[in-house]
Amino acid sequence: MTRRGNALQALIAGLRGSPADRTDWHAVIALANRTLLTPDLFSSLKRAGQIHRLPQDVREYLRFVHDCNRERNLRLRAQLLEAVAALNRHGIVPLLLKGAVPLFLSPARRAPSRMTSDLDLAVEPGEEAAAQACLEELGYVEVARGRGMVRQQDAGMLELRARRANGFDPPRLVQRNGLRVNIPPAQARALHWIVHDLLKEGDYWRGRIDLRHLHDLAQLAKSDQVDWTALQASMSDRGARNALDTQLLALHHFFGIRIPAKCARRPIVRFQHWRRIFTATHPIIGAPLRLAGNLTWGTWRFLRADGSSRGGSSDVARRIARTLLIPSAKI
Repeated sequence: MTRRGNALQALIAGLRGSPADRTDWHAVIALANRTLLTPDLFSSLKRAGQIHRLPQDVREYLRFVHDCNRERNLRLRAQLLEAVAALNRHGIVPLLLKGAVPLFLSPARRAPSRMTSDLDLAVEPGEEAAAQACLEELGYVEVARGRGMVRQQDAGMLELRARRANGFDPPRLVQRNGLRVNIPPAQARALHWIVHDLLKEGDYWRGRIDLRHLHDLAQLAKSDQVDWTALQASMSDRGARNALDTQLLALHHFFGIRIPAKCARRPIVRFQHWRRIFTATHPIIGAPLRLAGNLTWGTWRFLRADGSSRGGSSDVARRIARTLLIPSAKI
């Protein structure tokens, strides 16, 4: 196996609480840093009582990154609670998305180890303007291209969007310390990560794996009863179902999560799974496969672009090129 493959295997073992013997920890840390999983690696090994098996310098580095991320997450949670309180005062109960969910649900004196880049909230379409005005009263300003709202003193950006129906059970109302939020059901949270990565970001075609989000799915599957069969039935077409099953095969491959047996029946799904694993563990000889996937995805996005949309097709082409060229946290 390649050096990358050995590092990936060792990182997965660490995330599962079982550090591998004779590990090249420099390579593992480099991969953990790239995939934004360093704090999770430390917390998984500590929770399993295995952190003592690491060399002292490795333990100290992982602890340092974990503690820095903890302080940032505490600041993000304070920012989230302030925003929720302001929205509640205006009669708005936001729907928390992605990393905002564990930030809100974690105990007061603890913070999740997950690295969270920003805060994602959704409100009813008719409440969007009022919610934005409410946040502007707190000092938030909208960034260019409407990708979120920021304040200079905060640890991260806050992204506000309109809530969309997903066909699953309604969100659960959660009240804590006088604050009210809606939490999506497990299936909806899983669907959000899968659709975002494999379809919106093109990972299904490009042969990439967002290991942090795959770890999120594994944690979600362990803590909640995710009905993968219902999730499969919710996909709009065969291509989307193929993408879902490909992600579920990766979830089983890396983290041992039980998935429906029918996920591996279709040859295209088995091929896509093999391609993603091969390019992740053999980045050099797998480069032609990755290039072919990038070109396929870029061409598909360009052909589907609406020339009347913002910036026109030339802007779409620039954004596709920028996405393909910018270094990614994915493998």
